[in-house]
Amino acid sequence: MRVLGSTLFSLTALAMASAPRAGALPLYASREGKTCVSCHFDPNGGGMRNDFGFLYCKNRHGLDTEAKWANVTVDPRLNEWVSIGVDTRLLYIASHLSGGSTLATSTFLPMQGQLNVALTPHDYLTVVMSRGITIDPDEFQARELYGLIHGLPHGLYAKLGRFRLPFGLRQDDHTSYVRVPFFLPYDSQKDDAGLEVGAAGSRYFGQLSFTNGSGTISPERAQTLAGKVGMSGKRLGGGVSGFHQYRELLRTTQDRWGLYAMSTWQKFTAIGEYAGGTQEAPLGGTKNLWAAFAEVDYRVARGINVRGKLDYLEPNRGVSGDLYRRWLIEADVAPVPFTEAKLSFRDHHEELLGNYQEYLVQFFFPF
Repeated sequence: MRVLGSTLFSLTALAMASAPRAGALPLYASREGKTCVSCHFDPNGGGMRNDFGFLYCKNRHGLDTEAKWANVTVDPRLNEWVSIGVDTRLLYIASHLSGGSTLATSTFLPMQGQLNVALTPHDYLTVVMSRGITIDPDEFQARELYGLIHGLPHGLYAKLGRFRLPFGLRQDDHTSYVRVPFFLPYDSQKDDAGLEVGAAGSRYFGQLSFTNGSGTISPERAQTLAGKVGMSGKRLGGGVSGFHQYRELLRTTQDRWGLYAMSTWQKFTAIGEYAGGTQEAPLGGTKNLWAAFAEVDYRVARGINVRGKLDYLEPNRGVSGDLYRRWLIEADVAPVPFTEAKLSFRDHHEELLGNYQEYLVQFFFPF
């Protein structure tokens, strides 16, 4: 039984650590008092960076140019209407069961190798394409392709194609409990097919999507809605989001809602999100669940950040013995432009999987 438990734990740890991360950080939005569209083509954040986002990354997450790196003049624009970007991540993860004397996991994972391309034939249209490597063992591929009509009055836009759903904070940490499949009825890292409309300004945003719910041609009618509305600011930013999906073949209904807030005071940033929902199925009845996280970041210096974070999940409030809790201590270091290292320690207390610890080192090359 101990060997079986250790094996199951290792597989679970690898599955939760192997998918590429989102690439957008609410931390930076709070520090600068801006919305996601300030740095990314996608109003929901993540993926291909625009000109401002590229410079912000080059300046090691600062608004002003550092004299030491002033001679770095690389430009992602191939010409006036074609831009490229690349995101590459390598992760080393080690873990062991509490009280165990040997490592249950010790391996390197090529988390992400993604090519992004943005085509802007004129000021009101951008076509964004992303393609990622296949990641073992689940053969996940990052893939987005959509046309974005933007630059309309009041920040109005329309997005059509394959994209990720606008629900909650698009965290860099995809293993946060408010993003895992134990809570969400879909994979937050994968795209869906449909359309999204909304408005995105420098301080406010509102988004609503209507999609298949499966990412490709669906055997049933499209009945998946997701959306969020909110504002951004250094002292206070936040938003509310919702998700609704009905599956005709299974006759199941999935509803989720979320509320998040963040605030920056000098070098400190606090971020938190609380989300809940229901699942209704003919055989299983109604199940209620909720998840949350709270995070505090401290900016030590340019390119150096430390954080503490607590994640909590209760996948079924009608039963006992299924609580998930995780404490995280982490440091982000950007020694040179377009290079980041992340050192993490995670202490898991999960009633279904047991107690275990993870030690992670991640190398990220965003360009």
